[in-house]
Amino acid sequence: MNSLGVIETRGLTAAIQAADAACKAANVEIIGYRKVGSGLVSVCFQGEISAVRTAVDHGVDVVSQKELVIGSLVIARPEASVITKLLTIKGKKKAPIVAEKVQETAIEARVEAPVKNEIEHIEATKEIADLQAQNIASETKAVTDKAQSSKKELKPESRKGKK
Repeated sequence: MNSLGVIETRGLTAAIQAADAACKAANVEIIGYRKVGSGLVSVCFQGEISAVRTAVDHGVDVVSQKELVIGSLVIARPEASVITKLLTIKGKKKAPIVAEKVQETAIEARVEAPVKNEIEHIEATKEIADLQAQNIASETKAVTDKAQSSKKELKPESRKGKK
């Protein structure tokens, strides 16, 4: 690690806004964040010194409400003990790519199963509704046919009675 950058904000949304802008502005990596307390959130970056300075400056400038930015810091060559302590910060942990794939697959399975069940339920409901509609249509047709045939039978009898 060549340098370390920190942006401290009041509130998580301001921290997310600053972190997003910082990462888009320069080639830096977020190494973690920490909820300090009383609504304060610190986001830490690592990378080349010039990239970290650019990222931190841009991240601070982009926050929509300037009073939400508490402070920022750039350290050129941080002490090894500082790095050790910062590795305990919540956020990205250096894990093998395989573990990330397993986690993504588990998340997809948890999301897809309810959606798949819901789709099957909707399709079954639609089939039942179609069958009911067919039954109603056939019953309506039968009633209509019966009514029309009874009208035809009544007309000839009424004419015969008049003669």
